[in-house]
Amino acid sequence: MPPAPGQQPDPNRDHQRFPVLTAAEQKRIHRFGSPQGFAKGDYLIRVGERSRGMFLLSSGKVQVLQRDGLGHVTPMHEYGPGQFLAEAGTLTGAPVLVDCVALEDSEGWLIPPDQLRALIIAEADLGERIMRALILRRVALIQIGATGAVLIGAASSASVLRLQNFL
Repeated sequence: MPPAPGQQPDPNRDHQRFPVLTAAEQKRIHRFGSPQGFAKGDYLIRVGERSRGMFLLSSGKVQVLQRDGLGHVTPMHEYGPGQFLAEAGTLTGAPVLVDCVALEDSEGWLIPPDQLRALIIAEADLGERIMRALILRRVALIQIGATGAVLIGAASSASVLRLQNFL
């Protein structure tokens, strides 16, 4: 049975959810993307924007932030060299569910959604690790309640109650 929303993701799976790729694995990915640089404070992605693809960090640090319906920001995870930023919606270019900001000057590779799909097929062992991470990240977002619509209104409002029942 899946965990109820609001539960924290299993920390024992962090090595699968946030794998660190070797230099050789990173090099295999480079042919699917293009180099990118980010200055400290730059946003790689913002909530609601269409995903540009998967970011593979070569240097620097990037933090993933979750915003709730009231604008409160919660740090979720910090990524470093050899890690990739993406979630399941990245495969289709769907709108992203989190913000990602560079904590320091960073460099990496952007792998667009179509090339990410090609990578998963062409590099089966890497593709399996990437897919496992994407699935576990989506599950984690569901567990903490970071997905779905945010309803704004009085809890006793008939309109809000109708929308809650619909969703």
